[in-house]
Amino acid sequence: MLEDNPLLSEEDKKKRVLQEKWPATVILAAPFVFLLLPLWTAARERVDRRAAAAMILTFEAVMLGAEYFSISRGHWVWNPNRTLGPTIFGIPIEEPLLYYWFPPLFVVVLMHTLDKYIFEKRGNREG
Repeated sequence: MLEDNPLLSEEDKKKRVLQEKWPATVILAAPFVFLLLPLWTAARERVDRRAAAAMILTFEAVMLGAEYFSISRGHWVWNPNRTLGPTIFGIPIEEPLLYYWFPPLFVVVLMHTLDKYIFEKRGNREG
């Protein structure tokens, strides 16, 4: 996949082939997953699970199509040494399994947590 990309110079291709395998895309996301756990505990009674599932499925469908289009046109290139390895339509597997559902869910849970612990308390003091 990477070696067939006409946009990369031969020197860049050689550098990437010689790089050590290090799945940075997953490792760098781990702290956010651990941050989500206490936020989810704080806000789980406020999150509408059906709405969250609909949001995630919509986001998955749109992003999978957009990323496939970007990869097929050469706008988006993956370094296989920085991903886990398996792909879905040329898209690294961690994208649809981690990055498509996690950011929107994280924002929803964060906003419900802020609403519960900050905005409501502020409203109760003023009222």
